[in-house]
Amino acid sequence: MKRLDSRGFVLVETIIVAVFVMGISTFLFANFLPLMADYERINNYDTVEGTYKANEIRKLILREINEDSSKRSILTSSSPYTIYKNYETSEDGVNVTKNELCDQLKAVNYCNTLLNEEYLNVKEIIITSFKLGSIKAKAKDDKNINRALKEYIDYLPKYDKYSSKYNNYNRLIVVYNNGEFSNIEVRYEVG
Repeated sequence: MKRLDSRGFVLVETIIVAVFVMGISTFLFANFLPLMADYERINNYDTVEGTYKANEIRKLILREINEDSSKRSILTSSSPYTIYKNYETSEDGVNVTKNELCDQLKAVNYCNTLLNEEYLNVKEIIITSFKLGSIKAKAKDDKNINRALKEYIDYLPKYDKYSSKYNNYNRLIVVYNNGEFSNIEVRYEVG
């Protein structure tokens, strides 16, 4: 019997294995990068801690509205959204950070203490309608909204598929000083 030359077979086998490994590596790399981007986004968007913080703000607003129904205007606005930002002021020579939302509430001191960096660390609060189609459209051109917040608003679903019963709902979007974002629905029922 004649012995076959195996050098050519080893070369072909090596090329096939190399192409297979490169194909698997390319597939994994192409799917890993978007996964990492999603992880980084999720790390700053709607964390459990951020959602609990937003819930505390929601409870504060609803408590104020229950005590004084004229405060209902906090949740209603003619524009697609209302931004309540922090500002610096001086009280007895001491610089203090306050929030524009707290200025409208009866519990002003409690609100400012709750929102400061020692507790919730809130940078700004946005109150908008439950369905986010209008804020998504307006936020793209608004110079008062920074790029990171625009990306977060773009990340959120529009919630347009919900029925008209959600027209009386609002959404609270909270921006934190550490770069995190969260949102929660706000529903006020009379009685």
